[in-house]
Amino acid sequence: MSKEKANEKIDQLLDRMPSFIQEFVEIKSADEYSPNTILEYLKNYQQFFQWLIQQKHVPEIEMSAISPASLDNLQLRTATQYKSYLLRRKKQNTRQINQDGSKKQSSDTLSKVTIQRNITALKVLFKYLAESSNNSQNKPYLTHDIMREIANVSDRRTLQSRADMIEDKLFLGDETENYLEYIRDIYPKNLSPQAMKFYRRDCERDLSINALMLASGLRLSEVVNIDLDDINFEQNRVTVVRKGNKTDSVRIAAFAMEYLASYLAIREERYHPDKYELAFFLSISKGKAKRITGSAIEKMVEKYSAQFKIRVTPHKLRHTLATRLYQQTNNLVLTAQQLGHSSTTTTTLYTHIESDTTTDALNQL
Repeated sequence: MSKEKANEKIDQLLDRMPSFIQEFVEIKSADEYSPNTILEYLKNYQQFFQWLIQQKHVPEIEMSAISPASLDNLQLRTATQYKSYLLRRKKQNTRQINQDGSKKQSSDTLSKVTIQRNITALKVLFKYLAESSNNSQNKPYLTHDIMREIANVSDRRTLQSRADMIEDKLFLGDETENYLEYIRDIYPKNLSPQAMKFYRRDCERDLSINALMLASGLRLSEVVNIDLDDINFEQNRVTVVRKGNKTDSVRIAAFAMEYLASYLAIREERYHPDKYELAFFLSISKGKAKRITGSAIEKMVEKYSAQFKIRVTPHKLRHTLATRLYQQTNNLVLTAQQLGHSSTTTTTLYTHIESDTTTDALNQL
């Protein structure tokens, strides 16, 4: 999501939030937290406050009216109950529809990653409320931090188990090139005249986005926020803002540069952006060229990948690059640097994908 859109959504959420959350956001913005990080925090706080009201853990009936005193009256037991609620809660973003048109209830619970993000967000908030005097009353809002003793959620799967789960959703080896060729040559063959109209408008853009993610391993938000001046065609690099609001110069595999150049060549005449639109990747919204959204890219990648092999997300294209790069270099540090990981701990996952070393050794016993 672009910074502008994230800030817009932050303002919308703050209108429904308690005043101390406004102060919290001001502090985190001053600490250079990215708008996307702050937005995700606010979504987690909204869910927590709504749960507190529904379960009558606070006397207020409106989220905006919740006071620091009400939070200070919460017990450790309440935080434990909320963690239990998250562990039992079903996913709500299913695309499956019942016969009456309503969304089908998912049978899957929230992922451990999602639950941990919720807990981490609450830990950050309660630590601020219990320790910081940087607010309108010049002293901490809370006398105790109920989130301090809440343990983090751990993923009990081994790295090999996690690798096995994503391996089928990667476009490894020749599949990377075959996927891009499919989008260019095969996908349009059976389109309706109306669908073909939009495909012809967007095909260079769609190919360049898919190629860039497969050639760089960029995160979705990083792709969305690329501006015209960020791509260096001479050095095959792109400047992006990583997590933690850190600017990075990321290498791009050579095969993607032709796709990026082809899109840039038609960007002006195809989308007609005004001179103030700096976004590299554009879409048409209400007849006007605007920065493409993360949601639009997700839907686009799902559309092509589902027809090619299996429906995947942009994050799986990032996994594909990481796996291919590690297999090519056998260098965990280099792979972590390419992905923008602060350590190699997360990157270790890619050492377990499509490795025949252990199988070959066992077969020789």
